[in-house]
Amino acid sequence: MKNFKILLLFITLFYACEPKKKNKEQNETAILQNINLPYDFENPTEKYDLPDKLKEISGLSYYKKNQLVCVNDEQGKIFIYDINEKKIVDKIPFGKDGDYEGVEVVGDEVFVLNSNGKLKGFKIGIAFEREIDCSEPEVIEYEGLGYDAKSKYLLLIAKERTKDVDDKKMIYAYDFDRKVLFKHIAIPQEQVKDEANGKDFKPSGIAVHPKTGQTFIIASDGKKLLVLSEKGQKEALISLNPKTYRQPEGICFSPDGDLFISSEGKDGNGYILRFVSK
Repeated sequence: MKNFKILLLFITLFYACEPKKKNKEQNETAILQNINLPYDFENPTEKYDLPDKLKEISGLSYYKKNQLVCVNDEQGKIFIYDINEKKIVDKIPFGKDGDYEGVEVVGDEVFVLNSNGKLKGFKIGIAFEREIDCSEPEVIEYEGLGYDAKSKYLLLIAKERTKDVDDKKMIYAYDFDRKVLFKHIAIPQEQVKDEANGKDFKPSGIAVHPKTGQTFIIASDGKKLLVLSEKGQKEALISLNPKTYRQPEGICFSPDGDLFISSEGKDGNGYILRFVSK
């Protein structure tokens, strides 16, 4: 009887402590996942429906207060979209029609990325332009352009690479000072795997947070958002609701940390989602 009472006491104590342990672990996990991600990805702060000219929006970048630069994947033009007026306030031709997959404003220069790695740089209202060749034999298609203000590198992410290289996702960097392109951050397949879509992850946009230095990589194929630390280590992998993110192609931040994600239209209008930093 004495042994039975001891066993009963042990079982009672075990089950009394177990839920607390689980709750503590769940809370710690939630804190780790969200401590540097002050965005409610299920509930955008605002949605901007775009006109037909941007139904195929493939990239966007912060331009100046309340304005974003947008590019579609067919026309050699950039579009200035005002989020207060909720309309295109300017359009500027920069070249021939092509397959444009990214745009990034660096200082007073606008860079537009062709899927083949050719970059066009120009300044709005100034007679200046240049071309930078970031093509790589192992890259089948680029589909994201960003800028790291700390390192002063342009960041290009490959949607797809040739089968004779490893299966890692690769971020390339272009160094303005040395005028060279190099492999910057390799992302193993294990880091982009989730329960919803497995290893499906074809990057479509990249941006660096202006305050934390984190790199945000969005994937339309796979509907995921990967967040890397300033040192390139995985911090979070977020599964995106396909009802909210129809075909996410572009991503950028305002200087104060507001997040913008653009999506192509498919059967409807293209649109931009805004997430105000909490």
